[in-house]
Amino acid sequence: MSDIIFELIKVAVMLAILMVTRYMIPWFRDKIGTEQLLVIEKWTKSAVMMAQQVLGDANGVDKKTYVTEFLKKLLTAKNISISDEQLDVLIEAAVKQLKTEENGRIVSKIMVPDEITMIKE
Repeated sequence: MSDIIFELIKVAVMLAILMVTRYMIPWFRDKIGTEQLLVIEKWTKSAVMMAQQVLGDANGVDKKTYVTEFLKKLLTAKNISISDEQLDVLIEAAVKQLKTEENGRIVSKIMVPDEITMIKE
């Protein structure tokens, strides 16, 4: 009787290990990958904003080169690997987001005086 219970416990442990390796490990990898991507996106946005401040009136190619080199050094130091194509996409997305935010601020600044004059009337 104890041999049967021992064999059932062994089978249950093997099934538990199988389930962990099949489902939990890929989930952890996805979770860590998603968090790393969020961190990389944050760094990319910061680097784009830094290039805008530091390089000011420089052309877009120089700014992009500056951001690319900065991020490659940073990611290498953090031991994170990402392809040049992925980095390029993240930089372009950060630039577009920055321009959209700037345009939104300009529109809201233009709208404020009109709203003030309407309130005074």
